[in-house]
Amino acid sequence: MHIPDIIAHRGSSRECLENTLAAFSRALEQQADGIELDVHGSADGHVVVHHDSVLSLERGGNAGGTAAIRDLTLSEIRTARLHGGHPLPLLDDVLALVGTQATVYVEVKAARIEAAVAAVLDRHPTVRTAVHSFDHRIPATVRVTRPTTAIGFLSDSYLIDPVGMLHPTAPDALWQYTHLIDEALVIAAHDRGTKVIAWTENDPVRAHLLAAWGVDGLCTDVPATIRAAFYP
Repeated sequence: MHIPDIIAHRGSSRECLENTLAAFSRALEQQADGIELDVHGSADGHVVVHHDSVLSLERGGNAGGTAAIRDLTLSEIRTARLHGGHPLPLLDDVLALVGTQATVYVEVKAARIEAAVAAVLDRHPTVRTAVHSFDHRIPATVRVTRPTTAIGFLSDSYLIDPVGMLHPTAPDALWQYTHLIDEALVIAAHDRGTKVIAWTENDPVRAHLLAAWGVDGLCTDVPATIRAAFYP
């Protein structure tokens, strides 16, 4: 039986606050094959792990207002606390945590931070990494800067012409919204040498259907649940 890679969406994000070291640690404990996360750039060029461009901060156990990541310096990032007192991680922190235990899939949310992302990846050469984005120019630019980096294109539309979309840049992976995947799409992507990663799939029954179609990865909020569906 074909078993896709199980990729923890922002870590084990149903059990822990998403995109935190706690969520990533929990996903590793649950034997996720991959960790997916989101990044933005700070005011002084650091790559920060967070989904939104604006933080909701906590001070003294209470809500402490908001701050745009692009306006924060490293010292401010290091003192910031998210809900529950979680620190705000840098991409460097996550790569150091994961090491060789899993592949880290970096979704770049901000423009013009490709060089900074590539520099972080260079500092962690033993970590398996890949870069993807909805803005397909971003991973393509990372590949120019760092040719060894695997890249992916995110999509939440059904692709009428998947070959046409994938042909010019030949990404390593198509990250496709799970409910817009069918077997024909998987076959078309595979014919181009492109893997298909489904996001975000939390249903074990559909996970098996996607596996039967040959989907290569399942990005999920519940990595333990999806893993149990294939390794009972």
